[in-house]
Parts: sequence; structure tokens; C-alpha cells
Amino acid sequence: MGIDITRLLDLPDFPEDSSGTAAGTYTVTPDFEEHSLVGEGPEYKYQTWFQTPPLDPETIKRIHSVQLFAESHAQGFVDNAAAGTWTWFELAIMENEEADKPRVKDGVTLAWTSHKNFLKQFEYGWKSGVKFGEKHDIFRLLEDGNVIAVRLCARFLEWVVYAKSGFLQIEIGNKVKRKPLEYGQVVTTVKTVNDVFREINSAMALDGMQIAKVPEALFTAGMMTGRDQRPLRVLSLDGGGVRGIAALMLLDEVMKRSHPGKLPHEVFDMIGGTSTGGFIAVMLGRMKMSIADCITCYTKFMNVVFPPKNKVIKDLIQERLGDPDKVLLMDSDPAAQGSCKVFLMAVNQSGANNHAPVTLRSYEHPLERPAVPGIKLWEACRATSAAPSFFEPLKVGGFTFLDGGLQANNPLGWHVLNIPYVFGPTRNTSCFLSIGTGTPRTETVPNANAVNIVGFAKSMASIATNTEITNILFRSLINAFAPHPTEKKYWRFNVGDGCPDFVETAEGTWEWKLLETREEQELGELDDVAAMKNTITATEKYMKLEGAEVMINECAKSLAAVVCQH
Repeated sequence: MGIDITRLLDLPDFPEDSSGTAAGTYTVTPDFEEHSLVGEGPEYKYQTWFQTPPLDPETIKRIHSVQLFAESHAQGFVDNAAAGTWTWFELAIMENEEADKPRVKDGVTLAWTSHKNFLKQFEYGWKSGVKFGEKHDIFRLLEDGNVIAVRLCARFLEWVVYAKSGFLQIEIGNKVKRKPLEYGQVVTTVKTVNDVFREINSAMALDGMQIAKVPEALFTAGMMTGRDQRPLRVLSLDGGGVRGIAALMLLDEVMKRSHPGKLPHEVFDMIGGTSTGGFIAVMLGRMKMSIADCITCYTKFMNVVFPPKNKVIKDLIQERLGDPDKVLLMDSDPAAQGSCKVFLMAVNQSGANNHAPVTLRSYEHPLERPAVPGIKLWEACRATSAAPSFFEPLKVGGFTFLDGGLQANNPLGWHVLNIPYVFGPTRNTSCFLSIGTGTPRTETVPNANAVNIVGFAKSMASIATNTEITNILFRSLINAFAPHPTEKKYWRFNVGDGCPDFVETAEGTWEWKLLETREEQELGELDDVAAMKNTITATEKYMKLEGAEVMINECAKSLAAVVCQH
């Protein structure tokens, strides 16, 4: 539907003195000269285009909505359309007419995205922004004398936004009762949690590995959404080759007790995985498969995937989605809208010793460009599972990918860092389910000499893919910042782990306690299809343990406590 410019032109101007303004719809307009803003790198560039007159308290109470209509275009070319649009418009609260930066409240910059600019269009065109209704936070934060500014925004080299004409439509009506909004402690807590998680990720990273900082853009008012929405449910899946069947069996048991008849993508808001865990994440979240179908497919798949054949993966995608070359990004696939978010971990061969693993996402990250724009589903599956000695590295988009398990075999930490960006840093999580693929036997690392070189190499590989270190580092922190401090939200199931549970002591403190005896296993090689039967038997035994029963029921209860809203 096109924008009715004639209607906007016929609306009266919003008065310079807004006190006593009659009910109705008004517009604020800029001068009709071309304005532009050029991105120069990863830094965010902003420019005020036009703004309202100062607003008095009575007028603020009577604003029912604001909406931007802008005539604009971008630079007219992009290297890769799948990398996203990096020019946009936003509305910001300024202290007064002379201010050149938005107000900051409790560490939060008071700015909200209106809409993205055109991607490749070189000619001027009209676009409408989000309509900020009477319940929007912007009206709870406006103060006497503030103005609402329309800002041009650009990021990254050669991205340009051009703007010529625009209308900020303002609806005035009866007074609306609103409570003042305080970010305060919520933002402080979020910043603390992010700092702690990044410290842990840094400590776990290989020597010299580069860890990205939390961008200041995360702490803008537009990102502070979700505090009034239902808590999230997220699923994290370890790597483990053919042993991934254990994760599917455990997930199936939890789902049967929490949401019988529901599919995982209908229950979980985000599913992240590494290696075969990443492939399972794609099947469950991106292909929307049932666990039963996934188990059948996985069992069949594991019998032919070593050595891997790209055709096997592409045939499955063709069967499920109708196109073997479907891309991972859901936003470019209308049929996938409304699905849970999916991400996979992979390692770039170049810089694997001092760079963080690469996150391949099915969704647009609001603050980062995708590592490999337009990566196909089958390529992402191969990238996350390209285990050295079993798989050839996958070359795509300038990367040479190795198995994500080399740096993030348990993607828990990287999973946690994704959540604030996608769902907003103030949104709670009620259930964080992490599933492993078996607890290996305790081993002594042999001396590195000619006699023990094979054993030493195997021990080093086991250390590099250790998933329990990540679990131990993150489990208490995740529970500590649950929506309610005395309620658990983190569950970890890993066959042979002794069922460590977070329990309350007689003194009222919380501690981790083994409910069962650890039963470490000889896990076998990633491609040991014969060992799959042993894994199935061990998993069935694990699920019958009294401690596992308690934890599975607790986890299922937490999942079932919130109505699905996908």
C-alpha cells in the first residue's frame, strides 16, 4: 500500500507553542533540501534531520502516537544484499532544541529505530516508519521542554542515507495515564551479567583470542524491549558426532512431559548448536522437524555422513523445504517467518588460535553484519561439523571452516551472549536447557614423546572439545540471574554426569549436588556408528535414574509454565 502524501500535505502544522493544542492530527516537516549522512566504518554515525518544537507536560500527556514518513534512498549499490541494510531512521528524545545528542537515562540512550532505509534503490521513494502508539516508552520518558528529533543513521564504509522530504505525524487527543519509566537496576544488572559472561568467554578462549566488546548501541531505549513479554525458552546442543542421538532422546523426553504434540520450534525461542548439535538445531528450528522425524533422519544420516556427502544434506533440505539451496537466513524466506531463531558455531581455519569462533545465524543481528552473507543451509551444516581428520574443511565466503567443536563444542556461553541482542537485554529467560552427548572417562594426559604421540594427540583433542568446563563456568551464573532469584532456570542433561542439580540447603543457600553417581563412558570416535547402539542404551538407562527423573520433571514444568506464542 502506497503512502498518501496528499493526506499528509493537507494536515496542519504542529504548533510552535503546543500548550492548549486542539485534538487532531498534525505534522512536523523539515526544510526541503537534500540531507545526507555517510558511514565511515563500524562506528555509528548520526545526524539530526528535523525535530518538534519543545513539548510541555500537558501536551506530552495528550500525545496518542507519532509516526515518521520519509522520502529517501541509499547509495544505490551493495556488495551483497544478504549483508543487510545499514542506513536507517530513528526517533530520539533531546533535552531541548539546542541539544545535539539524545538524552541518557540510567545509562540508556533514549532513541528508537523508526525504519530501515531502502537497500539498493538509487531514486527517491517514500517509506513509513513504525507507529509509536500511546503505550510506547517514548511517551513515558518525555519531560518538560524535550523535543522529539528525527535522525539519519549510517554505519559501515560507503553506506549513505539521502533524505529530502518527510513528515512526523503527531496525534493529539485526550490525556493518557502513563507511569514514568525507570531503567535503573535492570540495566545495571544486564551490564554486570554481560561483563561477567565476556570475562568467562575470554578466560575460556585460546591465548590471544579476540573477544568482541558489548556495543554501546545495545543500551539504547529501542533495545530495552521485552521486559513485559513472557520469559524466553532456549535450547543449547553440544557437538558429539553420532552421539548426538542422546541429545535427541533427552529432548524428546522433556518435550513429551512439557508440550506433548508440540514441535520444538513452537516451544523454544532460540536453538543453538555446534557440530552435529548445530545440524540438529537446523533440523529442529529451521526445517521445523519433529523430534521423531529428526531421530529417524539422524540415524539414517549418520550411516552415510562419514565420509560426508554434500548431496545427502542437500537432499534432506530439498525434501523438507523444497529447495536444496535454501539460505540459512530466515528473514529472506517468508515461509520461515515466526520460527524460532537458530545459530551454529564454526571455526575459521585462519586465526583459529587467536580469534573467536564464527556464529552463523538464521536471523538478522541488529548490531552485526553476518559473517557469511547468504550462506546456504547445507553450507552452514557442513561448516559447523567439518571435524579435522573426518571432514574436508569447507570453503565459503572467504572462510575456510573447521568444526565449531574445536572452540565451542558446548555453545552455551556464545548462546547467552546472543540473547540480549536479539530479544533485548531486559527480557528474562525462564528455561535454559543445555544437552550434552555423554561424559567421557577421566584420563591422564600422557607425556608428549615419540612413544605416546598418538595418545597425547587424542588427549589434546578431548581437552579442546571438553563441554563440561563451559557448563560448570556458566551454570551458577545463569541461575543467579533468573527472573526470580530462588527459582532455577538452567538445566543440563549429559549421560553419565551424575545428574548435578541446583538445590536449596537447610540454611537457605543454593548449591550444586550430584543426585546420582557419575558413570563416565568410553565415548568412541565421532564416526563410530556401531557405538550409537551403546549410546542409545546408556541414554535409556540415564533417563530412568531417580535423579534424572526429578530434573526432567522440573525442566518440563518450567517449559510448560508459559503458553506458546509463536
